Amino acid sequence: MTNDRTAGKGGEKVTQEDIARACRIDQGSVSRILNKDTRDSFAEDTVKKVFKVARELGYLHPALVTSNRRSSQRRKAGMPAKVTLVIGTNTVYDEGRCDVDEVSMSGMLLKNFRTKKQTLPLDLVRFDIELDAPKLKGLVCRCRIVRFLDDDNTFAIAVRYDSLDEPNAEKLKGFLK
Repeated sequence: MTNDRTAGKGGEKVTQEDIARACRIDQGSVSRILNKDTRDSFAEDTVKKVFKVARELGYLHPALVTSNRRSSQRRKAGMPAKVTLVIGTNTVYDEGRCDVDEVSMSGMLLKNFRTKKQTLPLDLVRFDIELDAPKLKGLVCRCRIVRFLDDDNTFAIAVRYDSLDEPNAEKLKGFLK
């Protein structure tokens, strides 16, 4: 069974069969990889290749359309902030400072953590952030972790707003214009 999803370059239909031929694997494997079916295990290189070829051919699939989409534009900020890590029912786990590297209407990228414990709890954690920089001074938000960046040179945490009241949202909109 061939699964037609969209017109590729030039208007022709792109199918999973087309992706399978380009990747030199069977169509069933392409389907399982694109649908993130856990019944089979595929080499990481194979999975990456299938997604890359599918994108290049113009094949639209929910896993391709939403995997790298951001809900709003980001802007470099480079601003200091106070950060409080909260676990459970409002128990302060740690507090200190961090730098807000990027901001958007949906969240922030935090770097350069300087907290007392220098650790993250294994429990669900909430970040309460208060910005100090003149452009967003007093902006307060409650966030949750959505992703980590940890390589040889950088450790960063991407957070999404859980709570951002109207005055803070307006302040943020003004900064992002």
